[in-house]
Amino acid sequence: MPSAEPDAELDPHWVELRGPVTMPPFYLPPAMAGRHSRQAKVLAIVLIGVFILATAVGACLTYGPKLA
Repeated sequence: MPSAEPDAELDPHWVELRGPVTMPPFYLPPAMAGRHSRQAKVLAIVLIGVFILATAVGACLTYGPKLA
């Protein structure tokens, strides 16, 4: 992509055309504040721990074992 000329002027309507948000909300919705049960917190910590442990021992949980 060529660089812009040093004396180039910015289109005054460019900001209007761009829109107020850079990503649609369904792609990355805003975080929801709220309380979670103790069981949900424990389950989340256990799942994260399992994935970290599996990564540490070299097990690949996303693509399965290497065949070749």
